[in-house]
Amino acid sequence: MTKLDRLALAVAVGIACPALLPAQAAPAAAPPSAQAVVARYIDAIGGRGAVEQLRSRWERGRAEVPAAGLTLSFEAYYASGRLFTRSEMSGFGVIRAGFDGQVAWSVNPATGPMLRDGVALRQVEQSADPLAVLHPDRYVAAMQTMEEGDFDGTRCYKVRITTPWHEDYYEFFERETGLLRGSIRSQVTPEGSYEVTSRVVEWRTVAGVRLPRVIRATMAGREIVTTVDSTEVRAIPDSVFALPPEIRALRPSS
Repeated sequence: MTKLDRLALAVAVGIACPALLPAQAAPAAAPPSAQAVVARYIDAIGGRGAVEQLRSRWERGRAEVPAAGLTLSFEAYYASGRLFTRSEMSGFGVIRAGFDGQVAWSVNPATGPMLRDGVALRQVEQSADPLAVLHPDRYVAAMQTMEEGDFDGTRCYKVRITTPWHEDYYEFFERETGLLRGSIRSQVTPEGSYEVTSRVVEWRTVAGVRLPRVIRATMAGREIVTTVDSTEVRAIPDSVFALPPEIRALRPSS
């Protein structure tokens, strides 16, 4: 297994749905505003009220790199803007990662314990927040509908999002359904920044909210398929998100 294959699997667990595709001819009518596109998306996944109730959940799934024959199993815990994931792959070991509301970290057999900072920290914070789409003030400085065109064979509105930490990325929303079809975003990792093109190919409904079930992503020529097999809405103990000793030892205040 190459270093890039290991990295692809690690990135896959964190994909929250993030080569631009060739632009299509713009339609005669102006596309809707980005605010209108996102508002329609919120309605399409179940509405603001339903999303607000989905504050904590547990998931189990797998991430695969088909070309390399690699599979990583994972569990993910979300609660009130905090995140903990535990992933395991035969012959490689266990990868743990988390965000406790302030500190983003990972413990990987290949790299050891690490803290995340800068853009990487903010990306983890955003992916950990189950209510992120309802609070653009936290994660969005500006957004704009760029055009209507094809993404992954589907007619979509392409929305450019600029974050308060000066990152730009793109999301694609289906014109017909309003659902998120995919995204293009550079994922910051300990080994560098990698552009990831993600495509949502299957949805599931959890407590009245539609969430991605299967995501196909492409990174550095590798296809990664992430599948969520089980989801439970339940309270998650605070202890799940506690910093492990090896991470506490890395903090300057320790």
